[in-house]
Amino acid sequence: MVITELHYLPLVSYFSRIKEDDFLIEAYEHYQKQSLRNRTYILTANGELVLTIPVQHGATTIREVKIDYSQDWVNNHLRALQSAYKHSPYYDYYFPYFEDIYQRKLSFLFDLNLELFQLILRMMKWQNRFELTEQYFQNYGSETQDIRSKHQYREIETNKPYQQVFGTEFVPNLSTVDLLFNKGPDAYLFL
Repeated sequence: MVITELHYLPLVSYFSRIKEDDFLIEAYEHYQKQSLRNRTYILTANGELVLTIPVQHGATTIREVKIDYSQDWVNNHLRALQSAYKHSPYYDYYFPYFEDIYQRKLSFLFDLNLELFQLILRMMKWQNRFELTEQYFQNYGSETQDIRSKHQYREIETNKPYQQVFGTEFVPNLSTVDLLFNKGPDAYLFL
């Protein structure tokens, strides 16, 4: 069993890391600023683009972090995804599902991340089970591999190369949406 935190549109390396195990998602950790909990990376015509969800300050646990909708980030993220992936093979099939979740304007970051995460799992026909933790424990027993905040997911070597929309050289370790929009039902095989 593996325990990890929940990211915003997780990177390919995140899914590669949890592919072989059932896993726990830490639901009661302290929120960490400037982390993958509210940011991800996609590939555009101008190279990599960081998408960041603005959050309201003052929360201590991840479940309490509220999304800041005073900024027009939803439309910015949707436009960025459209611009980056509208010419990908599976964009027309998958994008409406993502758009639906964004348009619901969920209040809490954890809830948005969980909805997007579950959507990605369904799209990849993920077989492994996961559960949310019910309280925070600093340490788990030897039967659980704790990778919470210990991996620099951007630095992990990831999957085998696949055809991307932009460029001639493969850009590794982007958001899993890059893999999904480009490989569709075969995405799981590339992890």
